[in-house]
Amino acid sequence: MTDARPEVLCTGRGTHGGPAGSRDERWPVELDFSASLNAWGPAEEVVAAVRAARISEYPDPECLGARRAAAERWGRGIEEIAFGAGAAELLHAIAFAYLRPGDRVVVPSPTFGEYARSAALCGARVVLRRAAPPHWAIGAEELAAAVREHRARLAYLCAPNNPTGEAPGRDEIARVADACAEAGALLVLDQSYDAFLAEPLGTPVLPAHPAVVVVRSVTKDHALAGVRAAFAVASPEIIDVLERVRVPWAASTAAQAAAVAALSPAGEHHLARTLPLLHAERRRIAERLERLAIPTVPSATHFLLVEVGDAAQVADTLRARYRIGVRDCASFGLPAHIRIAARRPEENEVLLRALEAVSSS
Repeated sequence: MTDARPEVLCTGRGTHGGPAGSRDERWPVELDFSASLNAWGPAEEVVAAVRAARISEYPDPECLGARRAAAERWGRGIEEIAFGAGAAELLHAIAFAYLRPGDRVVVPSPTFGEYARSAALCGARVVLRRAAPPHWAIGAEELAAAVREHRARLAYLCAPNNPTGEAPGRDEIARVADACAEAGALLVLDQSYDAFLAEPLGTPVLPAHPAVVVVRSVTKDHALAGVRAAFAVASPEIIDVLERVRVPWAASTAAQAAAVAALSPAGEHHLARTLPLLHAERRRIAERLERLAIPTVPSATHFLLVEVGDAAQVADTLRARYRIGVRDCASFGLPAHIRIAARRPEENEVLLRALEAVSSS
């Protein structure tokens, strides 16, 4: 029998929020706070576009409609934009395109696990820069210094960060990008949660920076987790490299139609109406948890990192007793924390009462 590459055998499967496969069969979830999505769902126009998609035909391999919509929305050339089946697909394509065995990549921690995992699968050496408690804030200067010190080929930065909700500013991001340019590295800047900021930085945050490739999901803000939709924005040279390595027809017809509708005025109006509601709910949740003496990490987004002591036990109790799903953050290296994303007011009230009961038991 042929053996798999050692990089594959040494790299675990990804752990994420949302549905948990066979675990859901044992403990079905009725209210899911583990996936950081827009709890008001997609705009009606987006749902209509998905329903009207011609799924009996092959999707456009160049994703022209979705790319044109993004180019117009963000003021970029269509040759600067790729469209993919979610941020993870594009992240793995970037790693496959640029990393060779032994290359060093710099990854802050805690952050989204697919950065390190996609790099490890390509045989790269992952240099983790661990942030300090209690806020787990990732310092731009330390990240930039690590890029220079290790002569990294790729560096990753999530802005705002998952799971902490920390939002590095434009100047901080620019310092890391400039360090990458000096070191001959590429900064993979994940702006998937940018729309959830009270004052979004915009996509791309550093237009035309030669050492930056932006990954911008529309899965979170437009609640399109089921169709998988994300963009990469970079120089035409970088986009050309990505398109050479990607799986043909990765982005479905439904995903392309959804993205076009999401970036339309109707889609943007939907975000303008719903995202402030999520911010208000996140603030209310944080205030209630403070009164319960349950610590949270300050967040600029609609999700919160919550310190609960034994995250696995709390997550299992919420699931088994209340049919509530939360994100056990052990895979982020935070076994004492859970991540919760604000939902609608009545749903958040159910969560808060459950957390109060669990914390007092």
